[in-house]
Amino acid sequence: ADDASDEFTVEFGDDAYFVFNARGQGKLNLAYNVDFNKEVADLDKSANMDFLTFEGNPTFNKNGTLYIYAAEDTFLYEVKDGKLVAVDAEYDEDYEAWKLTTRTLGRYVISDKELDLDEINTVEDDTDSSSSTTDGGKKNPDTGR
Repeated sequence: ADDASDEFTVEFGDDAYFVFNARGQGKLNLAYNVDFNKEVADLDKSANMDFLTFEGNPTFNKNGTLYIYAAEDTFLYEVKDGKLVAVDAEYDEDYEAWKLTTRTLGRYVISDKELDLDEINTVEDDTDSSSSTTDGGKKNPDTGR
């Protein structure tokens, strides 16, 4: 069987495209938007962020390749369970896009600067953070002489 005949490319405007094998693939909600997400943007007001949100969070039968158009000096994140996580992606200079392998199209954030995920993701935690705070393993100098 020639798998190439089952390869499809879905274009999402000038924002992204997804290449996948459609054999046996049922219908999926591929609606997306690039609406500004204030809630996420407020996590780090010093960063300029662009958003690519797949509203239906579609999951495919097989992994595909997602290209998200962005400048080379950007950082790519995904919103998962209300937290920002770094995306395992590589920058493809030929396509001027972040390239990643995935089965599920999610909620992506393109930032013009690297975000401090530890800081961002603990902000809304109501748990006692005093026990998890580290001082980088540094010993306080002994001042009692």
